[in-house]
Amino acid sequence: MRAGRIRGGGRALGGLGTLLLVLGSAGWLAACGGWFRGVRRVPVLSDVGGQQDSLDEYPSVSVVLAARDEGAEVGEAVRSVLEQDYPGRLEVVAVDDRSTDRTGEIFTELAAEYPESLKPLRVDCLPEGWLGKNHALYLGAKQAEGEWLLFTDADVRFAPGCVGDAVRYALRERLDHLTLSPELISRGVALKSFVAAFVLVFEVTQRPWRAADPGAKEAVGVGSFNLLKREAYLASGTHRAIRLRPDDDMRLARMLKEAGFSQGVAYGTGSISVEWHRSLAGAVRGLEKSIFPGLDYRLSTALVASFVLFLINVAPFFGTLFARRPAVRAICFADVLAVVAMYVYGPRISGSKLSPLYAALHPFGAGALIYATLRSAAVTLARGGVEWRDTFYPLDLLKNAP
Repeated sequence: MRAGRIRGGGRALGGLGTLLLVLGSAGWLAACGGWFRGVRRVPVLSDVGGQQDSLDEYPSVSVVLAARDEGAEVGEAVRSVLEQDYPGRLEVVAVDDRSTDRTGEIFTELAAEYPESLKPLRVDCLPEGWLGKNHALYLGAKQAEGEWLLFTDADVRFAPGCVGDAVRYALRERLDHLTLSPELISRGVALKSFVAAFVLVFEVTQRPWRAADPGAKEAVGVGSFNLLKREAYLASGTHRAIRLRPDDDMRLARMLKEAGFSQGVAYGTGSISVEWHRSLAGAVRGLEKSIFPGLDYRLSTALVASFVLFLINVAPFFGTLFARRPAVRAICFADVLAVVAMYVYGPRISGSKLSPLYAALHPFGAGALIYATLRSAAVTLARGGVEWRDTFYPLDLLKNAP
């Protein structure tokens, strides 16, 4: 009798698993349908930025970036900003956030080469109640004189016409805030598959095409490129309002939208590029400080998100091969076909050079993202906080931040 109960329990669990797989696949197919309809509304900046005649007068722009111990990358990145062919006034405020390498020296050398365009700043100590990067960007913005502020990272490479295209597009669309999704340069098959899965999941869950809808809750900001009017930045609270948020780019976008300012999102392929990480292990470590904070430090949310990711991005690939019931195999196969179609269609929209063949590695990339999510939660909870830029921030402090 006990064996019978065990077999009955096993069948019940198997039935529950099948039900969850079917429901998850159906939900994913619906989300993919929304992605196909929406992603077409996200333009490529290089295609639309030059569609407007030259302006009679271009607004002044201040590019603000912060760097800590990034001497190996920062010189070329900052130079690519300084050499923009922007017709208006463009300045760069480069903040050295307590670096111990040559970052500050590089800023000083570039300031001597571009004395009219570059303002170097140095931060020697971090005030209590601030994340280092947020504090550095806040100080940089206070020194900036431009009518528009462009927050970027210290390793982003700009094409010569990027800022001009962005300003023209923002003015034409009457935007207060424009963010660009950068061209992510990655090396090796493992890292490329992870980045592809990350971008796909991000777009499906965050729905960037809805950021432009003032009635929608979605707001998107990407740290590589956040261009916004100075008045919008000041009116919405500046970085002081998000001083303890590791996900400062997304929080800045949400803050702006909640304050009633208009937003736009565009693909930056051909306009900005960044080597996000140099290895899969480095990407997983890099996301340690952002995934769990992005889930509001809730372990339950991290566990549910990981399970759902497995259910809709990994399990259907195996269900297509091993599910016993033809109907289940058919639903899983439809899920897999949707993923393949996204890998074919997505690069055509964004201009990415990613091969559609990476769809075959989507379960691996999604599995790595699940691992990164669980690891971010586990490491943060085990440490009792987040370590970022050689500074430790206690979890109690971060969780109570606005």
